[in-house]
Amino acid sequence: MRRSARGPSKEFSQICKPYSRNCFSRLGRTAALCLAVGIAGVAWSAPEDDYRRGEQAFRGGDVVTAMAALRRAADAGHAPSQVLLGDILDQAEFDAEALAWYRRAAEQGDAAGEYSVGGMYFSGEGVKKDLSQAYFWFLRAAEKKYAPATIALANAYIRAEQGEIPVSPDKSVAADWLRKAAALDYLPALEALAQAYRAGGFGISPDAMQAEHYVARAQALKKKGTPDKGRKNR
Repeated sequence: MRRSARGPSKEFSQICKPYSRNCFSRLGRTAALCLAVGIAGVAWSAPEDDYRRGEQAFRGGDVVTAMAALRRAADAGHAPSQVLLGDILDQAEFDAEALAWYRRAAEQGDAAGEYSVGGMYFSGEGVKKDLSQAYFWFLRAAEKKYAPATIALANAYIRAEQGEIPVSPDKSVAADWLRKAAALDYLPALEALAQAYRAGGFGISPDAMQAEHYVARAQALKKKGTPDKGRKNR
């Protein structure tokens, strides 16, 4: 309610007499509410700030400071913080706690979290090994075009084709995922496609020209010395 420069309006005086306790009590509650709303607005950016501080501390070798900042952000529901905190715990062999944080990120649809849950199932860390669950989570992350998950799926197809693991994902789409991994310059995928086009495999019919194409790409990548992409080698 707008008031003139001469003092409180009649309506304001009737509602809240000057210097009355009830008046200041009401104003105090209103001010407190406004302050709380303002603080909440400031706090909204805090998880991102904590994540940046935690990431910087971790890269600098200060794990204690990193974990303190990341836990605050992770508790606030910040998915990247949950994943990085999970990575630190995973490296320290606190597998069950790492998996719990990965799950919280994955439940928000975070691709890195989904990939990491898949990795824990694939290796049997913090949970009973379950390749079907691993592929389920890898696929969810790969469908979001998360490169490490695409590579993990391609690697699973390759290892299954070689008889190294007993269960493989849907073979009908194996070639598609290998091509997607090859597009990321994943050397094993390039070599697997070269072999498949040379002699068959992954549902691919032999094609000498395509075989030579992938052989050339693989050789160029080896000469370049480009490292394989991925957060973690599953």
